Amino acid sequence: MEVSTGIKIQHCKSRTVAIVFLVLVAVFALILGQNFTKDIQTDNVFEPTPALSLGDESNRSVLEVASGESNFVHIEGSPIGIAITAGGLIVVGDGGVATDSGESFPSRNAIRSGDVILSVNGEPTNFIYQLKKILNETDGEVAIKVLREGREQIVNVLPAVERITHQRKLGLALKEDVGGIGTLTFVTENNGFAALGHYINDVETGLDEELNGGNIYKTEIEGVEKGEIGKAGGLIAGVNRLSTPIGKIKANTNIGLYGEYSGNTDSALIRIASKGEAKPGHAQVLTTIEGTEPKFYDIDIVKVISQNEPGDKGMVISIRDKELLEKTGGIVQGMSGSPIVQNGVLVGAVTHVFIQDPTRGYAVHARFMFDEAEKVVEQNIDKNDNQTVPNIQDFDLAA
Repeated sequence: MEVSTGIKIQHCKSRTVAIVFLVLVAVFALILGQNFTKDIQTDNVFEPTPALSLGDESNRSVLEVASGESNFVHIEGSPIGIAITAGGLIVVGDGGVATDSGESFPSRNAIRSGDVILSVNGEPTNFIYQLKKILNETDGEVAIKVLREGREQIVNVLPAVERITHQRKLGLALKEDVGGIGTLTFVTENNGFAALGHYINDVETGLDEELNGGNIYKTEIEGVEKGEIGKAGGLIAGVNRLSTPIGKIKANTNIGLYGEYSGNTDSALIRIASKGEAKPGHAQVLTTIEGTEPKFYDIDIVKVISQNEPGDKGMVISIRDKELLEKTGGIVQGMSGSPIVQNGVLVGAVTHVFIQDPTRGYAVHARFMFDEAEKVVEQNIDKNDNQTVPNIQDFDLAA
């Protein structure tokens, strides 16, 4: 009895030790697993997403297999000069003409600021020299077709003969286009382009929907006016009026400029994000703040707004890249259209800057821009074939 009892007691002790040992091993494994998971999560949150290699076509096959999507575009981020027209001469204001009998105001009460002169005596007037030629080759009143608040109408005006030049004049301040500097967002595989992410309006006249033709040009960033609280900064660039356009503008919409691209692109193919893919967190913006070569900079997507209809304020973003903050102060005019990449896909483009905090601004969802670019190319709605030169001072307070 004593021997049997001792054996049982020893057996129970051994089993207890084994159980304790297994419990300790399990606890140690759990702790190790938590630390490993923590390390991975830390890397995902705080380490910058690797930038896409521009011109690396291999990105397409990897993303396509992973996502099953087929909406790919060539990501750009390059600066462009913009010259957008209204299909005629834009009336900025009216003034007097000095004649032999005193100052005359031939167009007053007939033509006003914001009108677009489409033709004179049936002849198109896309350029100021065309208007001058028509006026000086005719006598008496001229029939002027104007576009006013979306409607066309004919007004008759008797030009005044200027005392010094003896030329017939209407007494109007005119311009051929509205324009500025922006950023090319992407080029589609069927040679459509998307840029800016917001519409262009003319501050002087209030025109917006009427501005729907023109061209985009290559340009080079020559300097930066740094943004400050209460004052929007801007990229400084010139546009060569004799250069060949790289694209024809076909639509000026609330989410950007769209049209046919005729330039060269060797940039990487990148997938357009689907609805719901953009998330608050780390991302990168591809933009150009010097020269012609775009570069990736770190940003945060602060807020994502779920939208069913296109809008230019689909995200709130914040610049966190030290180099970009040092050189620009944040988002500046001219950066509009700069593509935003998160987790290897194109989620949006910069549209506006917060005047009271230039480190923050709005962005548009890329999927809306892609849909618009495809639609514009298919519709082929171009009404103008003019190569005009932009007045780069005409942008509103959009970026």
